[in-house]
Amino acid sequence: MSSTPAHRPRLTPASSPFLPFSSRSPLRGRAPPLHDSRLSLKRVIGTTCSSPTGFDAIDSSFAYIAGGAVVVVDVDDDNYDQRFFRARPTAVPAYGTPSLPYSSTPSTPKANDSRNRVSLRESTLGLTDWTESPSSKTWTSRERIKAATCLALSKDGRFLAVGETGYAPRVLIYSLEDPLSDTLLVSISEHGFGVRAVAWSPDSRYLASLGSANDGFLYVWKIDPRTGAAKLFQQNRCTTYIKGMIWMGSNLITLGVRHVKIWRVDEAPAISPVKQKFIGDVNSTSNSQRTLPGRNVLLGNMIEATFSCAAAIDDTRAIICSETGDICLLDDSGKQMKLTHILESGFVTTCVATRDGVIYIGGKSGGFATLDLASFLKGNATCIRSITESSASNGVLALGFLKDKMVTVDVKRSIEMWNQDHVPGCPRTDSISIPIPGRGDAVTGVGSLASSNETGAQFYTWSQAGHVLLWRSDGAIVSSFRVPLDEAYFEDEPDLLNQMVTVRATTDGKYFIIGDKLGFVKVINFSTKHCVSSMKAHSSECQYITIYEEGPRILFATCGRDRTAQLFHRKSDGEFEHFQTLEFTARVCQVLFPSTDRVVTCSSDRTLQIHDLVTKEGDRDIMAAIPSRTVSLKATPISIAKGHDGRTLFISQTDRSVYMFDLETGKHAKAFKCFDESGVDAVMLDSLTARAATDKEPAFLLGLSNTDKSIRMYDTQTGHFLAREWGHTEAIHGVAMVEEDDGSRKVVSVGSDGTIMIWEIDLQDRGWGSASRETSPVKDIATPVNRPTLRRVLSKSELAEFQRPSPTVNGRRSPPRTLHKRRSIFNFASTPPTKSSTNQSSSTLPIAEDTSSRHNPGTPSGSPPASPKSKVRRRPSMPALNKAKTKSNSSLRSFGSLNMSTEQTCRTLRAYRKKLASTDPISQEVLAELDQELRLTAVALGDRATRSKVMSDTMLNGLLDQYSERLVSLLDEKLSLSKYRRSSDQESESTEKRPGSSGTGSSSA
Repeated sequence: MSSTPAHRPRLTPASSPFLPFSSRSPLRGRAPPLHDSRLSLKRVIGTTCSSPTGFDAIDSSFAYIAGGAVVVVDVDDDNYDQRFFRARPTAVPAYGTPSLPYSSTPSTPKANDSRNRVSLRESTLGLTDWTESPSSKTWTSRERIKAATCLALSKDGRFLAVGETGYAPRVLIYSLEDPLSDTLLVSISEHGFGVRAVAWSPDSRYLASLGSANDGFLYVWKIDPRTGAAKLFQQNRCTTYIKGMIWMGSNLITLGVRHVKIWRVDEAPAISPVKQKFIGDVNSTSNSQRTLPGRNVLLGNMIEATFSCAAAIDDTRAIICSETGDICLLDDSGKQMKLTHILESGFVTTCVATRDGVIYIGGKSGGFATLDLASFLKGNATCIRSITESSASNGVLALGFLKDKMVTVDVKRSIEMWNQDHVPGCPRTDSISIPIPGRGDAVTGVGSLASSNETGAQFYTWSQAGHVLLWRSDGAIVSSFRVPLDEAYFEDEPDLLNQMVTVRATTDGKYFIIGDKLGFVKVINFSTKHCVSSMKAHSSECQYITIYEEGPRILFATCGRDRTAQLFHRKSDGEFEHFQTLEFTARVCQVLFPSTDRVVTCSSDRTLQIHDLVTKEGDRDIMAAIPSRTVSLKATPISIAKGHDGRTLFISQTDRSVYMFDLETGKHAKAFKCFDESGVDAVMLDSLTARAATDKEPAFLLGLSNTDKSIRMYDTQTGHFLAREWGHTEAIHGVAMVEEDDGSRKVVSVGSDGTIMIWEIDLQDRGWGSASRETSPVKDIATPVNRPTLRRVLSKSELAEFQRPSPTVNGRRSPPRTLHKRRSIFNFASTPPTKSSTNQSSSTLPIAEDTSSRHNPGTPSGSPPASPKSKVRRRPSMPALNKAKTKSNSSLRSFGSLNMSTEQTCRTLRAYRKKLASTDPISQEVLAELDQELRLTAVALGDRATRSKVMSDTMLNGLLDQYSERLVSLLDEKLSLSKYRRSSDQESESTEKRPGSSGTGSSSA
């Protein structure tokens, strides 16, 4: 049996649900968690509903999908309460569907169907698929990512059905009778590629579930009205791309791309039982299932139309609309099904509903129309009662009716309840709307505010378009403003648009600091909504902003892709000023102020840099960051967070671990892997937030993981896993901690799916302790995009004018001592350090002589050096070359030399003389020690000068003697050569005048 959960399409549902106790498990030793989830979902803001399949309404309640959860709203006059339903991947339902045998269907067998069928033995014994058992299976990261795609409320208001998509999707059935319970009744895992739509029959006896086009199955489940248990009743294949499904009496209608089909749900009694032909056959009386018959509706001249929505009028007639605005009447009263085109709405149609003889039609472009139902049934094209232009209101994606209200979901993902006689787009009357706010676009990030601040909000969110919304924890919008973004003008990239990337606010909410895609950093005053400072901080995208506050002092830093970190502060006069640029060799991932005198940065070259913040003596508005320490990391950092003590730093890295460092020493303290409760799958954490321990809760580390779209909490002391929850279906862009007035804590998470989820934390352990939106004014001054990027890199001489902050240590501090590097005794190529040029030259002589002895074996190794008068000029040996190279390399390493130390001492003495002008008291012991050190330094300088003078005279005399002897030898050689040439010339002249010999004369003859 395969260990992979069966997720491919099957002709017949497999054994489901799970057994109470698994007989065997492939993962032994994996005990289920012994504690409930410590993160509970309390509120969802926004919705992911984009079609009528994700929204439904009955008498006094309506429901909509929001990421991986479903929100049910109970309305009582002008008040409403929200309930949230979300099933974990390992949730065990209260009831299960009985196992069914394999039976053939009239559809043509497809490829791989044989692999997806349930064997006869498995069907006969009724075994559950133990690979899908929550007690025996450890879910992987991809299995946890599920999204709610569709829902339906039963007409009697007792049950809620939800369809999922993702890995191993399910159809979930909940009970709505108990308002305080969200217990899962039934879980159906028969759709392999996602659930497209679910629909309840008018009598709530049947539930239809339709899979996606890849799944290709349509199931009709018979529901027990007492318990809600489900049993498969009929099934068939439906491989068309479907956009909607409704019930029309006892018939089921599916509509989509060039498709309208009516399915006949047969309620006739089952066929008579037959005798078993083989051992293990199941009696048909105990498991009676039939094929769901269906007939396609003739589309006529609408064969190319895509039908988007429908609404039932009675048991035989329904309204069907296309995306292009065609409104048709489907009539099944006679023997022949008929689809009649009545009129065109003139706008893209997305939803339709009927109430009290009126047809309501809405479109996503903003158009809205009402039709008279009686005239429409007669086929009269002039049945339009009112129509609204597309630009008059926000587009409507879904609509429904309560007892006395109309509920709409617009394109901004906001939900509003209206009086039933109101038409969207028309002028509003009194007591009209009850809004349930939402985000119209993807949420880029979230930040928290202090409990008492100027805004009156608890957290804020922002989007790429420049909108900033301030929220309370109950989901109400307190205020909003829009940040004017500078336009980009690039010839090579004409389509480039500027976007807001990151936002950070001070704890009191007075200032909001914004960074955009072009590298601009702006400071917004919340009270006036005006930009008080705008700077071109980076040449590319500004990725992160951090703020540190200590009384009236405000420090903030930014980092970007241009491999720089910019440091800013607010001066005593209230203006914001840039005081330094920190340059790095790689992209800076994040910057952080752990304290008022330190800044920490981490970059993608696997390093952590610590800088000390210092101020100039006499002027605290002049600041600088001096490099203090560089720490090497094992992997690329993702996020950093400071501990509650200010000395601890948590770093999450790409190796799926979190490391803790001590900022004072730079040493690694501990580390832990980001496992879940099963200890199998590790993830990468982002957006770290550390919180201190309380009397009832341990210190924990909060973060998010886009590996499985989860929010996680870990114990900072032991690294143990504490909690994990899911809810977002797309990338999570941030988490924030919110402090309530009663001292409780809540977690706010935002995602690119447009939803904001608020979670309540419950980490108590028995072992521990006893509004309306405001429009921001348009900025008058336009910031030029081509402004030069800020750069202020301080040199070493400028940094020397600042003094490092001295640690507060009791007792006297010993004077600094110079530490010499110890050389290894195994390094044979190294030479001992020399104190003077004379000793250095003498130490190389034996090596040079030993090298020359290899060329002249007869010369003893201990012979003195050759005389300058010698005519033999030897080539320089290799040690001589090495000696010159060593000198050049030592000159490059000038830091720590005597000249560098002398310059530093002079600068220190000049700074000390300036400090003597102050009135600070000085102890007598320190003065006595300083006097002694100055006297010893003066004596050492005198000896040094004397030795240098004597050495200079001795070396000069030696050089003069050596070169005088060389000059004399050269003159002697010159004289001897000239005398030898004159003697040889005289001999040649005498030879020419001498007569020839006899031998010569005889021979010539």
